[in-house]
Amino acid sequence: MEKKTIGTFLSALRKANGMTQQEVADKLNVSNKTVSKWERDEGCPEIMMLPAIAELYSVTVDEILRGEKSANTSHEETKSIKSEERLRYLIEKASVRLTNSSIIAVALGAVALILAYTVSDIVYNTVLWVGYVIILLLIAASITVEMISFNNFTSSIHNGDIVDTQLAEGITKKAVKYVTAVSFLMIVSLLGLALSIIFDGPTMLFVALPATAVAGGIAAYKIRCALYKKYNICEPELSPEQKSCRKKHIKITSVIIAVIIVVSVAFPFVSVAVESTIPCEFCFTNAVGYQYPNNETAESEYYKLKDYVTDYRCLYYLIDEEYREDTQKYVLYLQELNYVFNEGKNGYELTAVVALTAEKQFEFDSHTEARDFKNKNVYNEDSPMDELQKNISFDDETLTVSYQLNRDYIGQALDILPVFVIIGSCACIIAFAASVAVYYKKKSKLSA
Repeated sequence: MEKKTIGTFLSALRKANGMTQQEVADKLNVSNKTVSKWERDEGCPEIMMLPAIAELYSVTVDEILRGEKSANTSHEETKSIKSEERLRYLIEKASVRLTNSSIIAVALGAVALILAYTVSDIVYNTVLWVGYVIILLLIAASITVEMISFNNFTSSIHNGDIVDTQLAEGITKKAVKYVTAVSFLMIVSLLGLALSIIFDGPTMLFVALPATAVAGGIAAYKIRCALYKKYNICEPELSPEQKSCRKKHIKITSVIIAVIIVVSVAFPFVSVAVESTIPCEFCFTNAVGYQYPNNETAESEYYKLKDYVTDYRCLYYLIDEEYREDTQKYVLYLQELNYVFNEGKNGYELTAVVALTAEKQFEFDSHTEARDFKNKNVYNEDSPMDELQKNISFDDETLTVSYQLNRDYIGQALDILPVFVIIGSCACIIAFAASVAVYYKKKSKLSA
């Protein structure tokens, strides 16, 4: 049979059924241009399309290929031939289109979410609004792609005789899941963007992600319930055993997540509080080789620290020194220091900052007096001292200093808190995912 006969036959069948090319295209989920090409013999339908065309026109595939109706084929017989294949083909084709579009929408939403919580850290404040515009465009694009694909899917599936089929309901449930996922990403992204704008682009905004994720999850669940109601999608009724398992599982999961949250928030404060109670010791004689060339120097530094702590002696920076012949005096040119201390390998090293004071001159009758003053009061770069100490005691026999640090422990805990919040959030996500997997596994066993 020639292609022209097939095209003419298809055109005659369409007209006999009182249908337009657009109506045929909508039924077969193709374009009206494709239908027109078939009828003009400029192309043939795909082999997989023939059962769907035969079902639409109430003929057989053999009749389409021969270009005429068979005289001994009844209307009821031709209507039932290949109906299951046509239904499966139409639904699967619509499902593939929806899946491809949903993947694009989810990818756009994921990028928008990441940028919403990091844009203030990667974009300069002067052009921060550019980041906000990009995020809004990504959100709008994600929503648009998903809504168009979902609308096309529902319009092609929920029509005619396939609206109440089990297969159509199952694939619609899958489509609703895509919409729910995109809705979750968009809501969480919008909340992050709103927080960034309200608080003028704060850094470490991702710390708020657990809270916004909960809000987004609740909103997305409401959207899913609304779509289930609109398309008459019903969840299977749970048996008493399944209901009891679900209730018990929710309680256990809630307790685990609550414990993770409490531990992740409390741990920084507890660890810093415990650290504040641990006494520290530093033995000057054990520092030979790192800070002091010999024990005599270590002993000198030990007494310098003791005098500084107990007598509040000032420390000085040596600018220059000389011996004056006219007065026969040793002169030290010194400047008083402000100082901070950092923990080193074997103790606490002094990091000096020159104070804004005028240069001072100190005169001594002998070189020995000048040297002793320098050993006790002049800063050198290897002096282990700590002005932030409390409960300090000195042991002159072993040259050991015992102390406890007097730091801002609350500030330290708050500094490391975001890290533990992130770790806790990841642990909560892992625990929740594992919990869902275990629940559905138990549920399937109970339903078997």
